[in-house]
Amino acid sequence: MVAHSDVDPCVDPVVNLRAHLALAAVVVVWAGSFSVIKALLDDGVAAGDVALWRYAVAAPGFALVLWRAGGLPGLTRGDALRAASAGVLVVVGYHLFLNLGTEHTTSGVAALVVALAPGMTLALSVAVGLERLRPRHAVGLGIAFAGVAVVVGLGTGDELSVESAKGPLIVLGAPLSFALYNVLLKPLLGRYDLLALTAATSLVGTLGLLPLVRPSTVDVVRDGSAATVALVLYLGVLATFLGYIAWNMGLRGLGPTRAVTYAYAIPPLAVLIGAVALDEPVTSWIVLGAVLVVGGIAVAQGVVSGRRSGSVGRWLSASSRSAS
Repeated sequence: MVAHSDVDPCVDPVVNLRAHLALAAVVVVWAGSFSVIKALLDDGVAAGDVALWRYAVAAPGFALVLWRAGGLPGLTRGDALRAASAGVLVVVGYHLFLNLGTEHTTSGVAALVVALAPGMTLALSVAVGLERLRPRHAVGLGIAFAGVAVVVGLGTGDELSVESAKGPLIVLGAPLSFALYNVLLKPLLGRYDLLALTAATSLVGTLGLLPLVRPSTVDVVRDGSAATVALVLYLGVLATFLGYIAWNMGLRGLGPTRAVTYAYAIPPLAVLIGAVALDEPVTSWIVLGAVLVVGGIAVAQGVVSGRRSGSVGRWLSASSRSAS
């Protein structure tokens, strides 16, 4: 079940250490996934094929997790419909927007735009009445959205134009999809095991990708280089299947409030990896945008003030695993 409070200070130090190591590892893997996606796209792999193979590789693992968890006992028709809709959003919606947008921008810029997901989740939760708007929410969200505006408009260092903004604007659909996924799934988090729910929504989302299968999908692995296959395995095994398991391990070991602080390292680390691995430019605008986005989300979630509330604040922590 989802943890509703931080762990006891007397927790086993071995469990605590494993949780920290799991979260540190998943942060590195998820940050690197943005560069991996960009490398595959630059190598000619279609955006839909990247998503298809990523989840085709991860699907057997998710099926095993769901089976070992005993499925989702007591799942009602309404809950099933909600979970299925969430799965399509987080797999099909999120990954197609991310991949299509990344074709037209850098991996670092894409990572910074995706970092807005917790902020969009909070904004949507306020809009539908799941959370009351507080001053720190308004301030934090304003800062974060300003950071995304900087990244979208000037992140690549070019003058503002339709072409330079095209990629980041498409990527914006990814955090919006993820935010809708979080809002849809919130009523289910207290009734079902978190990892089993993640596995179920991922499997449903994988089925949603099947209409995108085409001859080039098979060619990715059949005719692709060893490097291409390795990158696909990175996304499917490390970033998707094992990444979600490691994040869940960290949540259970440290509690959501402490675990979520690790997520703030993903965007700047993704920018750094893109610069090193893909020789992407790191402009002063990207740095400013990163500070504003990450700082704004931290303020909105109450991390800076140390006043994280017990309702949506903890839910955001539990659901803020990156879908990178």
